[in-house]
Amino acid sequence: MTAWNKLLVATTRLLDLHDSAHEPGSPFVQVTQEQRRGLRDGYWLDLGCLLLDYLLEVDFATNSAFVTQRRCLAHLREDYPDLPADDLSFVINLLATPSEIHFRQWQAPRVDKDANGEAKVGSEAGVEVGLDDGAALRGERSKRSTKRTALIEKQGQTGQVRLTPSGRQTVTLASQVEDLLYSEYDAAKVVAALSRGDYARVPDITQQILMAIRALTQELRRVRENPTHEGKLAALLDNERHYHNALSTIQSTLLSARSQLSTPALIAQFDGWAEQQDEEWDLRMLSGAIGRVLNAIENLSRRLSELLADIAEGRIQSMGVIDFAGLAHQLLLSPPPRRLQDAVIARMMPLGTEVVMPRVETLLPLVETRRAERSGAALVFDEARDRPGADPLLARYLKVQGPALRRRLRQAPLSLPEALGEGWHHFETGSESEDAEILDCLPQLLNTFVDTQLLDDHLSVGIDDTPFTIDLPDGRRIEGAVTPSLRLRETAPEQQEV
Repeated sequence: MTAWNKLLVATTRLLDLHDSAHEPGSPFVQVTQEQRRGLRDGYWLDLGCLLLDYLLEVDFATNSAFVTQRRCLAHLREDYPDLPADDLSFVINLLATPSEIHFRQWQAPRVDKDANGEAKVGSEAGVEVGLDDGAALRGERSKRSTKRTALIEKQGQTGQVRLTPSGRQTVTLASQVEDLLYSEYDAAKVVAALSRGDYARVPDITQQILMAIRALTQELRRVRENPTHEGKLAALLDNERHYHNALSTIQSTLLSARSQLSTPALIAQFDGWAEQQDEEWDLRMLSGAIGRVLNAIENLSRRLSELLADIAEGRIQSMGVIDFAGLAHQLLLSPPPRRLQDAVIARMMPLGTEVVMPRVETLLPLVETRRAERSGAALVFDEARDRPGADPLLARYLKVQGPALRRRLRQAPLSLPEALGEGWHHFETGSESEDAEILDCLPQLLNTFVDTQLLDDHLSVGIDDTPFTIDLPDGRRIEGAVTPSLRLRETAPEQQEV
């Protein structure tokens, strides 16, 4: 049973109660088995669950940015190769359409006061109290409803989608993420997995802890943005000591687990386990997963301490929704007072500034934002047309010199002095055009002696106990106590061809 099925099992009967048309006070209390509509093959439900899981992954990677339906369709076609685009559109439209949920919420008795400060109950100024107001005055459970049930937010013009807060909470609940106060037991699972040799479970366990930390971090951010929720502030103050204790316990447990990764016994056991796995595993994968949790704990602890300090000193106030793009535009049009500028520069700028000139690139997002707000047409950016990243010099060097170097090494080993003497640290770019340029790639050549897999997996480095000194024509001097050389790795006798 998957996590999504467990979520449905826990909530299906609650939805049946919500949709029930049973009259209050009716003596007919027997309930028959509910017959549900649909194809009864789980197709649409599986598409929706796969889509929500993918949107959560993209939500973490892009910081809640919108995603094109084309990317969602390409991801879902990994599980359903013949998936039509119309099926995906139907699932998105259904999950993006809200449905109203009716519930009841307890309200404490409300005491109204007149102009003299005396309490009075019932009606006020000759106006009759409505049903909800009467329930509030008596302290009863009043009726409420919400339409925040859409799991996906869809843009009207472009059709791009992303998770809503309800959708993010749904995926989190389906992932069975517990509160941070109980995640210390998940940290102990990491130690247990290492002791049992179940190394494949370590990344999944650390991911659960990370999601719990992320949930509390988002809660802290919401409290800072809207501190009028006094219940949340009171809960944070009440659980302050428990949160710090939980973070300290998780941190010490994970530090202990990471120290076990460097023991010879565990390294030997992990190597034997990794050889039996179909996928490629490295011990650094486990260390990196634990390290990400430790960094998240440090960040969360700092945010929690800052928030509690602001609450104690009365510095926290409601921020509301701030248009930072508009604020930046306003600062460009009307700079702040000179005293404020001096205070900000003294607090935030580096000490040894000489001439500071603004970069045009930093203003482009502001210009694009203003253009999108004033334009009546939707601006759609195709990711396929994005400019590729600049080709690094090492990649260009290996592309040009790699084949020739491999042919040279098949003939005889190549030492570093011989490589410099033969000019392997130079190569010419744009030889077919008039703008030919000879580049100096001495660091890239040295990298091939350090990491032989850049050239070939069958290479090795030999060390000759002979010092060398080389004076390059440009005045650089290279000295070494030993002489390294690149050569083909020797083949074992049983692997040699007869």
